[in-house]
Amino acid sequence: MRLSTATEIKNIKEIGCHTVTGPKGLQLRVKQKSKTYFLRYTFSGKRKLIRLGSADFISLAQAREKGFELLELLEKGIDPQQERETSAQKKESEEQKVSFRQCALNWVKERAQNNFWKNNVKGESNTLSRLTNHVLPRIGDMAIEDIQTEDIRNLLVPIWSRSPSTSSKVLADVRSIFRWAIALRIRQNRENPADLSGALGVLLEPYSKSRKQEENFAGLDFHEIPEFVKDISSVRGRTSEMLLFSIFLAARSKAVRNAKWSDIDIENKIWNIPPEDDKVKDKNRSRIIFLNDAAVNLLKKVVRFTDSPYVFCNAFGRAYSDMAMNQVIRKAHARKKLLDGIGWIDKEKSKRTGKEYIATQHATARSCFETWAKDDELGNNKKFDKEAIKLNMLHQRNDPYKGAYDRSKMERERRNMMEEWGKFCTNLLTSKHP
Repeated sequence: MRLSTATEIKNIKEIGCHTVTGPKGLQLRVKQKSKTYFLRYTFSGKRKLIRLGSADFISLAQAREKGFELLELLEKGIDPQQERETSAQKKESEEQKVSFRQCALNWVKERAQNNFWKNNVKGESNTLSRLTNHVLPRIGDMAIEDIQTEDIRNLLVPIWSRSPSTSSKVLADVRSIFRWAIALRIRQNRENPADLSGALGVLLEPYSKSRKQEENFAGLDFHEIPEFVKDISSVRGRTSEMLLFSIFLAARSKAVRNAKWSDIDIENKIWNIPPEDDKVKDKNRSRIIFLNDAAVNLLKKVVRFTDSPYVFCNAFGRAYSDMAMNQVIRKAHARKKLLDGIGWIDKEKSKRTGKEYIATQHATARSCFETWAKDDELGNNKKFDKEAIKLNMLHQRNDPYKGAYDRSKMERERRNMMEEWGKFCTNLLTSKHP
C-alpha cells in the first residue's frame, strides 16, 4: 500500500512495510503497537535499511526531510548508516572528553585541599575570580584535549595590552592548569598551548609593542619626606596615622592595613608580620620589623577599639581598603597644589612623561627609605649595610637558598638604621613625635 498523507499514516493499521511517497526508498513499518519510518537504499551493491524514527515522534514532513538528507549523502558516495555510526562514536568520544572547566575546577580544588594557599587567604578566591571573569567564558566548555595555541591567543588578546598584570596572572593560571592536565594524562596532547616559549610567544609578538609597560609606583623624592610627614601630621585621623606608620617603617600597604595589636610588642619595639600579610609567603623567612621611636610614639596615640583586633580600623572595626592611604595623599596633594601649584607629585616621572603623577603610599614609604639608606650625599651608602637595608624592607634574599643558611638578623644594625630613618622623617615636627 502506498501512503502519501499524514492522515493515511495515522489511520493505517495493516501490519507490514508500506511505501511512503517522497524520497526514493522511504517506508513505514507498521507493527501491532508501533509505526516506524525507514529508508531503504543500496550502497556498494548491498541493500540496506536505516531507521529514521517513530511516527509517534516525527511527522511525515520530518521523515521525508531526513530521507532526502540521507539520499544526498548517497550521491556524494557516503554510506548514510556508516556516517551515522561515525557521528555517534564521535559524539560519545566528545562526551567522554574532560572540559577545560572541569579540569580547572579540579585543579583549584586539589590545591585548596592540600593547603596550597594556606599563607594567602585570598589565593583561592582570586584565582577563581580570574578564571571566571577571563577564562571560562571563552574556553570553559571546550575539551582540554582540543584546545590549541590560537585559542589561548584569542583568550589573552582582549586583556594583553589593556591590563598587563591581569593578563600575566591569567596566563600563569592557564599554563599551570595545562601542565597539571598533561602530567595526569587528562590531556594526551603533550604540548602546552599556554607556554610563551612556544607557538604562543610567536602569536603574541604583534601585540607586544602596544602592550603597556609595567611602571614603578609614583613616589616623592626622599628629601621631601620630612615636609610631607609634617603636612600629613597636621591632619588627625586613623588613615593619616596609618600612612605615617607605613612611612616610618618603610612597610607595605597590606601589612600596615592588616596590622593587629597582637602582632606588636611595643615594649621590645618589635612587629611580627604574619605570612598572610606579607608579599612572600615562605613560612621559614623572618618577618620582623623593628619599631623606631617615631612609630612607637604614634602607636601610643592611636585610639584602640576593644572589639577590633586591628591597629588601624574603620568605624566598623574592619581593616581599611588598599585605597585608604592613597586617598590621604591625594587630599594632601590637592591642598598643597592650591598653595604652590605643584602638590605632592613624583617630579621626576611627571617631567619625563609630561603627565602629573601623584605620589603613592608604596613608593613614598618604601622607595624613599631605600634611596635615603643608599644616598651618598648624606653618606648613608657607607653608613648602612646593604643586607640590613634588604632585611628592613623584608626583601627576599637573592641567593639560591633564599637565605636559608644565613640566619643573621643583624638586629643592632637594623634597629639603628630604622631609628635614624624615623628621626629623618620627623625632623620638622615641633615635637619628636607626630
